[in-house]
Amino acid sequence: MADYTNSKATSQGTYPIEVKAYSNLISRVESFLTPEHFKSRYLKGIDVSDYTDEELKDEIMLATNEFELMSGLTVNKVQHTEAIPFDHSLYRSFVYVKTNHGPILSVEKFDIEASNEETIYPLPIEWLDLRLGHRRQINIVPLLTATSVSGANTSLSGVNPTGAYLFAYNLGGIRWMPTFWRITYTSGLCKEEGKIPIIVNQVIGMIAAIEVLSSKAAQIKYTSQSLGQDGLSQSSGGLGPHTYQARIEELQIKKDKLMAKIKAIFTSKYYLSNI
Repeated sequence: MADYTNSKATSQGTYPIEVKAYSNLISRVESFLTPEHFKSRYLKGIDVSDYTDEELKDEIMLATNEFELMSGLTVNKVQHTEAIPFDHSLYRSFVYVKTNHGPILSVEKFDIEASNEETIYPLPIEWLDLRLGHRRQINIVPLLTATSVSGANTSLSGVNPTGAYLFAYNLGGIRWMPTFWRITYTSGLCKEEGKIPIIVNQVIGMIAAIEVLSSKAAQIKYTSQSLGQDGLSQSSGGLGPHTYQARIEELQIKKDKLMAKIKAIFTSKYYLSNI
């Protein structure tokens, strides 16, 4: 189980981002997609009687994993630990750090760690600036109010003084190290457990619906059929394996547009670094 005893959470919700207050007349987050909602939203009029609810849950689970892989975002809360390199230019920019996963909900530890994975200097959690956590960005800004300083837990008794020396004196002119910081943090799309943005539910539902419709279309082998008896005949025709092609293409186009917008909102569309 994750330990959140000494943790600093972001001051705002992850979605909608940069919003202080909004009306409850329109829902923006909701519970995770259920088979009932999945069928009513994306499979209206489609015979899915050969799918059990457990099988539909499995399709939703697969679609969720695909969404996380393609977007670089974490749908539900996950605690990560990362080893971050030391970069002189980023160090001078208030220890600018960009995590691999996001959006960031909270940070539990931010330490200087030795090569044997021993903590030699734990940075005070109060110094962390998480106001840009939805962009996966963390900074060290040791600027606190007088009341914050008096209540901050900055006791470093028993800590290796080498770490404090390294932090204060900038590593003696070293420009880069492959691993230096160790961060433990939690990422997710919503602070409230079991809730995710509706637009993310939409994309997950579309990914799952495309798979279900493709499977249903593959079951239709013939484009036409006829029946004749005693001089009477009846025939019917259809699109065969291409029966749901138009709907699949429609969902694909809408899914791609929403995915691009979601990635842009949470700054995961492009990878940027410094040289």
